[in-house]
Amino acid sequence: METQQQINILESRQLELRAIMAQSDDRAVKCFKNGISFKETYPEDYARYETANAEYNRNETTLAELKAKRAEELAAEEEQILKNGE
Repeated sequence: METQQQINILESRQLELRAIMAQSDDRAVKCFKNGISFKETYPEDYARYETANAEYNRNETTLAELKAKRAEELAAEEEQILKNGE
């Protein structure tokens, strides 16, 4: 799979994960304002948030690696174009 395609897929997944976390954030804020535990009051939401957050963080690391790889690919492509143009 092409590096840019991998980046696009992961960035799309990151948006999905942010949406999941945002839903949980809303409930967490309500719990905090009412002085109750989000983890204890909404254990399924808490677990979903934790899972999404862990995946999100792993994806951020992978995205950084892929973007660095893509930058190297673009530099190599540009160098090849310059060599062929001479």
